[in-house]
Amino acid sequence: MSASAKSWLGTIATLRNGLCKVAAALLLLFATAAPAFALTSAENADLSRIETYLNELGTIKSRFVQANPDGSHSEGTMYLQRPGRLRFEYDPPDPYLIITHGKWFIYVDKELDEATYVPVERTPAYFIVKKDIRFGGSIRVASFRRGNSVFRVEVEQVDQPDAGRVMLIFTDAPLQLRKWQVIDAQGNLTDTTLINPNFDVPLNDTLFEYDGPLPENSN
Repeated sequence: MSASAKSWLGTIATLRNGLCKVAAALLLLFATAAPAFALTSAENADLSRIETYLNELGTIKSRFVQANPDGSHSEGTMYLQRPGRLRFEYDPPDPYLIITHGKWFIYVDKELDEATYVPVERTPAYFIVKKDIRFGGSIRVASFRRGNSVFRVEVEQVDQPDAGRVMLIFTDAPLQLRKWQVIDAQGNLTDTTLINPNFDVPLNDTLFEYDGPLPENSN
């Protein structure tokens, strides 16, 4: 398995033994929790801006570079159509494809003709594709930093301590998502950077279709 496969499946490994093919990451539960640290009024205002931006974000098409925990790199093209739709196409030699299809996050190994299905709400992708993004409650802000017109928002799930954390990184003026970092329960870091992203561009619905078999309980 390549490093890019391990980087995505790293967050899955925590619950895989107990839940078969169901993986660990960011399950949204209806609970109330304070931030992991005190926020100033200015920081709360910045977070409110970022919430509004994410909830109003329509589509993104972008090349990406993924830095894997072992020091290797993968590249490909990402397509996002909020809410709910995401596609990662990896360039050869990585034979991988990621699609969010309905409630499923589907990790496809085209070389082996195998697919791993994970409920999308239990993956790091959920922070990007969920319909209503709110910081606070069950999604806790673990850290927040601003410097040189860059926002770094680190979030974690209160009720899934083994799911790791996600750092969302934005540039300001204009406010735009530029990269994210996934830190799994073992402390492994996967860094994904968007290269020349195009925002609010038309995307074909077929990009987010998957013609492989779905699990029996897919409805």
